[in-house]
Amino acid sequence: MTTATDAAALGEALTPAASRALGEALGDGATVAALRARGAAALAHAAMPSPARDRPWKYVDAASLDLSRLAPPSAPREAPAGDPLAPGSLLLRDGGATGRGPTPAGLTLAPFGDAGEEALARLGEALAPDGGDRLRALHYAFLRGGVAAIAAAGAEIAAPARITREFTADGTLAAPHTLIVAGANSRLTVIEEYRSDEGELAVLPAVEILAGPGAAVRYAALHRWGSGTRAFAGQRALTERDAAVVSLSLVTGGRLVKGAIASSLTGRGSSSELYGLAVGGGDGHIDFDTLQDHVAEDTRSDLLFKSALGGRSRAVYYGVTRVGLGARRADAHQENRNLLLSRASRADSDPVLEILTNDVSRVSHGATAGPVDQEELFYIQSRGLTREGAVSLLVRGFLGEALDRGAPEGTREELGALVDARLRELGARA
Repeated sequence: MTTATDAAALGEALTPAASRALGEALGDGATVAALRARGAAALAHAAMPSPARDRPWKYVDAASLDLSRLAPPSAPREAPAGDPLAPGSLLLRDGGATGRGPTPAGLTLAPFGDAGEEALARLGEALAPDGGDRLRALHYAFLRGGVAAIAAAGAEIAAPARITREFTADGTLAAPHTLIVAGANSRLTVIEEYRSDEGELAVLPAVEILAGPGAAVRYAALHRWGSGTRAFAGQRALTERDAAVVSLSLVTGGRLVKGAIASSLTGRGSSSELYGLAVGGGDGHIDFDTLQDHVAEDTRSDLLFKSALGGRSRAVYYGVTRVGLGARRADAHQENRNLLLSRASRADSDPVLEILTNDVSRVSHGATAGPVDQEELFYIQSRGLTREGAVSLLVRGFLGEALDRGAPEGTREELGALVDARLRELGARA
C-alpha cells in the first residue's frame, strides 16, 4: 500500500496523468502504451523500497529520495543531424535519438518507435512493470528513449552494437529502456554507455536480455554519470537452452549508483557470467545486488565484482546464488573483492547461497575488503615509481581480472582507459 510519505515524495509532477500525456506526445505504439498504462496504474499501490523489509536496500533509504522536485521527461524535440556514426551505433540525447549509423545485416538496432510492434513483442518479459517496487512502476510510467537491439536467428554480428545515452536536462527523471533479443544460435555484443552532466538527475535505466537457444550475448554497461546523478538500474537476463550471457558493469561516476542485476538460467545447459568494476571517490555510493538464479539442469554461473574506493566513497554488494529444486548439477561461483584507497572509504559485502537440491557440481562464494598491501607498494616504489604511480599500478592490476574476463572482445584497452582516467582524476591516493 502506498503511504502518505510515498505520495508526498512524488509531488505533483510524476502522476498517472503526466504519464498519459507523455505517451501521447511520444506517439506510443500499442506495446509501449500498454506497458506505460500498467506502470502508471501500479503507482497507486507500489511502495518505495524500504531498508527494513528489502535486504538489497539496507544501505540506501529510498524514503529520503525526494523525487517531488523532479519533472518527467519532456516530449521529443527535433535535433540537428550530427556527424555520421559508425555502423551499429545509436546516439540518444535526453531520450531522443540524434544520430544513427548503418545497421549490419541480421541486426535490428532502433528506437522503439522505429522498431515495429513485432520486434517489441517480448518487451517487459524479463522486467514486468507491475512486478516490482515504485521505482519500477515509475520507469514504465515515464519511459522514454527505448531501444531495441535484436539479432536474427543464426546471425553473427561481428562488431559490437553501441548505444550512447547522454542526459543534460537538469531536474528531471529519465527512464531509458533497452531490449536485447538474440535469436537462436546468434552472436551479439551490445555496449551501452550512460553519460550525464553535473546537474541533479534521477535516472531509472532498465535492460532486458533475452537469449534464445544456443545464442551468445555479451553486454557492457558503462556508468559515466555526473556528480549530481542518482541512477537506479535494473537488468535481467533470461537464458534458453544452451544460451550464454556475459555481462559487465563499469562504474566511474555518479552520486549514487544502485544496480540490481539478475540472471535466470531457465534453459538446460545455459550459463551466465556477471562482472562488475567500480572506481569510487568523493562521497559516491555504489551499490549492487545480484541474483544468479539456477532453474534448469546443468546450468553454470560465475560472478566477480570488484571496487577500488577513495575519498569517502562506499561500495555495497549483496548477492544471492539460488539453486532451485530442478537445477541438478548446477555449477555456481560468486566473488566480491574491495580495495580501500583511503581511511574514510568503506565496503560492505554480503554474499548469500540458497541451495534447494543436494545434487550440485559446485556452489561457492567469497568476499574481501582491505587496504593496499604496503609491502607490495614498497616493492614497486623501490623500482623507481612514485607512490601515486605505484598505487595506480596496483589498483589497475586489482581491477584487471574482472576487466579481462568481462570486457567484450576488442574493447579491453578502451575500457581500461576509462578506468585509468578515473584513477588519475581521483589521484589514486592510498
